[in-house]
Amino acid sequence: MSDAPGPQPARERLLCLDAFRGFDIAAMLLVNMTWNREVFHAQLFHVDWNHPSQGATFTDLVFPWFLFIAGCAIPLSMRSGRGRSVSNTRRLLAALRRGAIIYLLGVLLTVAGKAYGTPLTWKDGFSWNILQLIGVGYACAVGVYLLPRWAQAAFVIAVLAGKLGTLTLIPADTARALMDAAGLSPRVDGGRITGPGTFTHFDDVKRLLHLEHTKAGLSSGDAGLGTRIAVSVAGWLGMAQQFLPCAAIAVMGGWCTEILTDTGRPKARRALSLIAIGIVLTAGAFILQAGYRPTGGGWLGQATVPFSKWLFSPSYCLLSAGTGALLLALFFVITDLWKISPMTVFRVYGLNALALYVGAELSFKTAFSKWQIIHPNGHSGALAGGFIAWAEHWAGAAGLSARAAEGVGGWVFVLVWLAMWWLFCWWLWRRRIVIKV
Repeated sequence: MSDAPGPQPARERLLCLDAFRGFDIAAMLLVNMTWNREVFHAQLFHVDWNHPSQGATFTDLVFPWFLFIAGCAIPLSMRSGRGRSVSNTRRLLAALRRGAIIYLLGVLLTVAGKAYGTPLTWKDGFSWNILQLIGVGYACAVGVYLLPRWAQAAFVIAVLAGKLGTLTLIPADTARALMDAAGLSPRVDGGRITGPGTFTHFDDVKRLLHLEHTKAGLSSGDAGLGTRIAVSVAGWLGMAQQFLPCAAIAVMGGWCTEILTDTGRPKARRALSLIAIGIVLTAGAFILQAGYRPTGGGWLGQATVPFSKWLFSPSYCLLSAGTGALLLALFFVITDLWKISPMTVFRVYGLNALALYVGAELSFKTAFSKWQIIHPNGHSGALAGGFIAWAEHWAGAAGLSARAAEGVGGWVFVLVWLAMWWLFCWWLWRRRIVIKV
């Protein structure tokens, strides 16, 4: 890895990246507030992460799209403005600093609601959630992006192939025996289906790599503090099976930016190239999971792996990158090629996406879900639930059925939530305030 940055041409700003980021953060706000399955469409809910059927909804792709977008920004930050005159060492240090801040913000969000009733411990620093994966995945992706293109491609291929190998090549009997020895039961209802390529096998491998079997043995507290810390660190590192695929998605996002900023070709051709790449990646994802059955098998036999956010399967990674490329191409055509200004609605969200996400999540966990108000029935309850209850009450008073009033209450809350945070971001945008880490 050379420390000499070398001369780089200036790159044009991609308005589509801000718009796509804004669309994605708006989607995050939306799906985080749709908790009533009787009111909202199934696509606005996660597939149960440890359910044998697996699969992916729109909601399951919102998080990896954010990783993809973070990767899209890597070549822009390296080759524009001050980034062109910074050594690779300083670029890597800056990425590690930014990744650490994002990770710590994730820890803050993880404990924000929990700390009201559960004492905080040092173990909370080793917790994993959305921002923790983004922070570590982003830092890894920057390190990879400083390597030659062939090495970047080798990294992506190795991660996806390695993930496929761990899920399908570790003997199912070995994984099951280790799980049984640790006293950990399978997550599959209806009996133990432990053959190769079954969901129970995939799930066992994931839990083994995360050292859940070792942690279970230490749950009694008999082990010393040093041993417990060592196991926690090892379990944290075991999440490489998650954050390395995150980094691979981000690296593929960077390649897409390279295509869109190739000023030697017309914009229309750049968009078509990106669409082609998105189609190829998405098709590869569907082939990898085609015919998947929880009891094992599919088009590729034992090597068939489902779309799975729970497992961060290679098919899920390819689906995330492929659909991300297609959406980026769509926003590129709308904002950079056709110059359609209404996309500013999304760009307002996108310019302060991280601050928006942290603010929304933190305020919900500490205020909207904790502060009490009087509900229409006269009893007290959480602020968010009370808002919905009053909206339902007014809708019912207007003559709507109970089911329709329930839908009105849910959607009114979601739309007000989105509008409130858009106005906050618009206020920042009007004052040219961009909050970065």
